[in-house]
Amino acid sequence: REAKPNRLVGVVMEKGWEQVVAVLGVLEAGAAYLPIDAAVPAARLHYLLGHGEVELVLTQSWLDGALAWPETIPRLAVDQVEPAAFERRDSGSCSDLAYVIYTSGSTGQPKGVMIDHRAAVNTILEMNRRFGVTAQDRALAVSSLSFDLSVYDIFGILASGGTIVIPEAAAGPDPAHWIEQMNRHEVTLWNSVPALMEILLDYVEAHPGTRPPALRQVWMSGDWIPLSLPDRIRKLWDRAEIISLGGATEAAIWSIYYPIAAIDPLWKSIPYGRPLANQRWHVLNELLEPCPVWVTGQLYIAGD
Repeated sequence: REAKPNRLVGVVMEKGWEQVVAVLGVLEAGAAYLPIDAAVPAARLHYLLGHGEVELVLTQSWLDGALAWPETIPRLAVDQVEPAAFERRDSGSCSDLAYVIYTSGSTGQPKGVMIDHRAAVNTILEMNRRFGVTAQDRALAVSSLSFDLSVYDIFGILASGGTIVIPEAAAGPDPAHWIEQMNRHEVTLWNSVPALMEILLDYVEAHPGTRPPALRQVWMSGDWIPLSLPDRIRKLWDRAEIISLGGATEAAIWSIYYPIAAIDPLWKSIPYGRPLANQRWHVLNELLEPCPVWVTGQLYIAGD
C-alpha cells in the first residue's frame, strides 16, 4: 500500500545485491526510490525520510536493528523476504517519478532532484547505443547508490543484458579489492569520478602484473579530469575507449560527452564535448541570450 506512483520508497542500505533488488522492486511496484547511504548521521536520515514524505523503507537486516529510525515509518529487510510470485502494477506514465537523489546540502539544506522515467531511459539507451554496451559487458559498480552514476551501473547494464559486479561493502574504496573483482569477473566497463580511476591506476602502476586485461571502456565524470590521466590509462589499456562525460544530476546522469584521444599540450582542460541524443546545450548571457562564439557565458542544459 505504501508503494504508489510518484511516491518515494526509501532505500537505506550498504553496498550489496540487496540494493539492486530493492530499486527494481520499487519501480516494478510503480513507485520511485530515494537512496540514502546507511552511514549518514541520524539527523540527516530523519530529515531525508521526512522531507521525501517516505512511507516505507527497504533496508538490510543487520541495519534494521542498528540505525536510529523514525518510529512512524515501517521497514522491510530485503535479504529476509522470501521469493514469491509478484504481479507487476500498471507501468504508468513515462513522466512518472523514477527516483529522487538529494544534493549534499553543502550550501544549505539538501535538495531533492526529481527524475522521471523518460529522462533516465533516454540517457541509458543513448549510452548503450553510442558505446556499444552489450550482454558481454560487465561493470564494476563502485559508485554509491545515492550518487547518480549508480543509475547507469544498475539500469544501464541490465538494459544491455550485461552483468553488474558489486564490490564488498566492508572493503570500502580499496583498489586491491577492485582489481581482484575486475580480474575474477573480467570487467569491461569502468564508470566513476576521476579520483577513483586515479586510485586504481596508482595501485596497478605500483603492482605490475595486476592489470585487468578485459577493460575496454573508461567513463569519467563528476569532476575535472587531470590532463595527465588519459595517457596513464592508455599505457595500461591501449585499446580502451576513454570518455569524458558531464551534465548535472537534474539532467538525468549525463548530457554531454567527449571521446578523449590525443591531448593537446596547449589545453588547460579536457573539452566538455557535444550533447548526447535528445539533449541540447546553450551558452547564454545574463539576459538568457545566446553568446557569440568565444564569448564567455553560463551553460544551460535542455532536452529530455
